[in-house]
Amino acid sequence: MVVFVIIPVKRLENAKSRLSPFLTECERKEFCLKMLEDVLRTVKSTKCIHQIVVVSKDPQVFHVTKNFEATYLRERKNGLNEAVSEAIGGCVEKVATSVLVLPADIPLVTPVDLNRMLALRKDASMVISPSRSGKGTNALLLTPPNACQTFYGPYSFQRHLDEASKRRISFHKFRSQRIALDIDTIKDLTDFISKNRKDTLTYKLLDKIGMPSRLVHAHNGPT
Repeated sequence: MVVFVIIPVKRLENAKSRLSPFLTECERKEFCLKMLEDVLRTVKSTKCIHQIVVVSKDPQVFHVTKNFEATYLRERKNGLNEAVSEAIGGCVEKVATSVLVLPADIPLVTPVDLNRMLALRKDASMVISPSRSGKGTNALLLTPPNACQTFYGPYSFQRHLDEASKRRISFHKFRSQRIALDIDTIKDLTDFISKNRKDTLTYKLLDKIGMPSRLVHAHNGPT
């Protein structure tokens, strides 16, 4: 079995705008890059992954991708589903038998999580892992790669399941707190820091810029 991982990454301009009360634009860009690096480190440490494809339009993302010897696919179409579809097509041309689509903002993900997902593909054409809300899709494994159309956007988790049922393909739901924590809001950021994962590049950056103290001061209010 030949497994490719696809990681779509949005342009870093105005990235993570909901974190703007606590992070400057420059800090948010660096934050996104560190999360991407953590995800790439995890994928590189997962033995049965054959190739990593990062889909983006951002030049800074290109440089990070090259540092990890991953393939950079310049996004040519607008929209996440279109970008993922384009990447899946490229993976099929390179004889991939499965694709795993991961977001770039789940820095807690580990090789254990990915290996557990990959083990489930023997019995299912789709293995899907939800976001914390249960509405989004934070990991999607398809065997073969074109087993199902993607429906990223509002309520994507249920939409993917509906499509699997419509196509009559087998699926497994895989739940992982680490995969589920994509960092978009202040609460996500606070919860991530509380995990105390000092081994991640994301935590090291946040610690370096004093984010734990900023959040404490914000929580306590002015004195």
